[in-house]
Amino acid sequence: MRFLIYIFVASILLVASLLAGCFTPGAGVPQPRPRPNLGQYQIPANQRPEPTRRMPDEDLCSSKLFLGLVGQHEGGIVFATLPGRTRVVKPAELELAQDNFLQDMRPDPPLVEVREYLSGQTLYTPAIRTVDRVDNLGPIIRERLTVELDVDGYVRELSCR
Repeated sequence: MRFLIYIFVASILLVASLLAGCFTPGAGVPQPRPRPNLGQYQIPANQRPEPTRRMPDEDLCSSKLFLGLVGQHEGGIVFATLPGRTRVVKPAELELAQDNFLQDMRPDPPLVEVREYLSGQTLYTPAIRTVDRVDNLGPIIRERLTVELDVDGYVRELSCR
């Protein structure tokens, strides 16, 4: 008889636990298990983080860093702090005694004074000083900073060439 009571109580507890499981939220609904890499949020390609570039690719000589030099006089610029392969271009005139009687009516070609500053140079004087025609400034070098001065020695333009 006791054995029957134990079986009866066990069956009531079993039925009660089954009924309790039916009335809980989400009971009886199988829980989905996502497959690997599916159902997960994917960040769009245009919103993925990437390190900020300090300089655009077309500005290899860092000329945009030195835009504050525009309007400054060349005497106030410490050229040793500029990057290597820096070239300073300034309008120039030849101070030669010319015979006006033999001179043609054509004007003289515009001349420029070109000064190259080498990498690691600590002097404020130019390494190379030449006077040449405007159309013969040399090849375009994308990583060379070119500082163009006006006649009075003020920085007019900075570019990579």
